Amino acid sequence: MTDLFSRGLAYKSLSSREVILCGIGTCQDENLIVPETNENGFSVVGIADKAFIRCGQIKSVFLPKSVEYIGNSAFAWCDNLENFELTSVLDIKNRAFMGCNKLNAIKLNDNLTCIGEKAFAYCPSVNSVSIPESVTKIGVSAFEGCRNLVRISLPRGLKYLENGIFYACTSLRYINIPRKLAYIDEYAFAYCESINYFDIPKNTVINKDAFYECGKLKLTNVS
Repeated sequence: MTDLFSRGLAYKSLSSREVILCGIGTCQDENLIVPETNENGFSVVGIADKAFIRCGQIKSVFLPKSVEYIGNSAFAWCDNLENFELTSVLDIKNRAFMGCNKLNAIKLNDNLTCIGEKAFAYCPSVNSVSIPESVTKIGVSAFEGCRNLVRISLPRGLKYLENGIFYACTSLRYINIPRKLAYIDEYAFAYCESINYFDIPKNTVINKDAFYECGKLKLTNVS
């Protein structure tokens, strides 16, 4: 571990060789650079639930290859968090970044598989998201209330758009729909009032309230 990395962070032991990051500890950094190993040489494999919830100190976060998951509400309501960078995270759990008012740069790594419920809900500064092809599950209301989200790119293998996934994303206009999409659940795009047209694969099942209050919308079936 060198001076490049943030010091004073709090860790919790999982085993004799692994720890999870569980809080800010005595660290004074605004830009967190999490090391692959802590001061004792133990591998940092995850971010604990609520580890940095409502931590106004943080402006940016870099996570190393060793970190495999971000826990429930780990960075929720971090009002000054503007961007983060992941390298090998497999799972972003429920509400991980919910309510981060200034978050604008979402850089998701290529081997990510799961985005949890409300993981990025109510992040009003987010305007564009590209979700890696490796992602197979995006949870309920994952991007709910991201009112300035204009563009999102979905993975080609995604089969379900869950309940409320883009609820009240009032600026959303550009979205690619995977050709293997099987089902769009209720309120998935409710109040997405900026969407003018939508190309839907012909075999996709659409809940009757999937596009609730999308007055401008024209649906088009594609093969």
